[in-house]
Amino acid sequence: MADKGWIAFFFVIVALWALVLTSTVYPWIYGVEVLVDTNVDLTYVTMPILGFNLMYVCMLIFVFLTYLATYGKVRKYQLAMKKKASERFRTQSETCSIIIPARNEESVIKRTVLNCLQQTYQNIEIIVVCHNCADRTCDEAQVEDPRVKVFALNTKESGKGIALNYGVERSKGNYILVLDSDGLLTHDFLENALPLFDENYAAVQGRYISSNRNFNFVTRMLSLEGDLWSTPFMSIRSFFGKRTPLGGTGYIVRKDILAKVGMFANHLVDDYELSFRLLRNGYRIAFAPYSINYDEKPPTLEFMLRQRARWGRGFLELLGTRVSERSDVLGTIYWLNPVAAITGLIMLLIPAYSALHFLIFDYYPYTYTYVPFNIWLILTGVLFSLQSAVLVRQYGKRGFAYAAQLPALTPFSHYWFVAFMKAFRIKSWANTKTTHGFLKETRVEKIVADAS
Repeated sequence: MADKGWIAFFFVIVALWALVLTSTVYPWIYGVEVLVDTNVDLTYVTMPILGFNLMYVCMLIFVFLTYLATYGKVRKYQLAMKKKASERFRTQSETCSIIIPARNEESVIKRTVLNCLQQTYQNIEIIVVCHNCADRTCDEAQVEDPRVKVFALNTKESGKGIALNYGVERSKGNYILVLDSDGLLTHDFLENALPLFDENYAAVQGRYISSNRNFNFVTRMLSLEGDLWSTPFMSIRSFFGKRTPLGGTGYIVRKDILAKVGMFANHLVDDYELSFRLLRNGYRIAFAPYSINYDEKPPTLEFMLRQRARWGRGFLELLGTRVSERSDVLGTIYWLNPVAAITGLIMLLIPAYSALHFLIFDYYPYTYTYVPFNIWLILTGVLFSLQSAVLVRQYGKRGFAYAAQLPALTPFSHYWFVAFMKAFRIKSWANTKTTHGFLKETRVEKIVADAS
């Protein structure tokens, strides 16, 4: 199926969701009795599926509630570690190598390199790996600073892990900061994050915020999704056992530990795979909310589905491996995300077909397990309230404006069903690269001010 076909499929899914919602609300509001063919009973099929999906709803409620209760403690912890930083970090005697894998990124790479050079922690080197580039990425990455090293790497195989390992092998730092070519770091990113390693963590993940939230509707929705998922989930994962998952960009890892666990895998979700490889080996990962990386969100449905399908394929491939520790309940639930997406699609299609049948034949063709409308209304209200509170917690008064967009996020988030279906067609990194350079504002200071 071509990209346009997958986009059409997305709109079909949204339309089916709207149909199910309408067919549920209408009889409830007007008290209309509906006929149901009780001879066909799907209860025993749909009950475990619904229970599985409700587990994820409960997890979301738990994540939001816990985040609201603990985020202040996570922030205070980072500030406390910075205050009592050891001499090697106060004197900047430790070198941090910033590795930027780049493929055809001529539109953004110079801005990213210049931004890295503004770090208040100056003992750095910046390694740009121009991997299989067919444009002027290498030329644009060159700047007049001895700390910047640009390498052209050409291989038959594609993949971020290849470029990262190439960069690590040529680095001299004790710490490796992985940064995507569109990333923009707060100037004190390293100064705030490195002192956390005094607690012997293997890695530290920074917070990431969208740099192009207001580019269009798609970037607004994806930014909202990130606000409600990445920061809360990373915060509570850090609070409970320091098991923060790595987010692919804006994270630092100890070079010696990276070598011990086998370097970067050339995996479709290299960050996720490395996270649990570290955790299974007994290492811990902290979250650094004061160290912020601004990243771009895909601006079109085509780019978004291409990126998310690659992630989905990576998640599916890891289902065959027990990636989390047995005591890591949240990690196990996260690992089962692909199963939740597929069962969620099933639980949409069953009532959708029933609603279509009702429109044509004036009765429902079967019975199935579902959440009563009153309960659904309560759960939805609780989730919206908690999501709004999370946004206000993160952005203050601006969070109310973001919360007003939440009703649009619900139907938009159904794109994950499409992404996981498309994931079965993805085989490698080829043709799944995310295109960057979609910013209304190019000045770093303005981007940071708008996103903060």
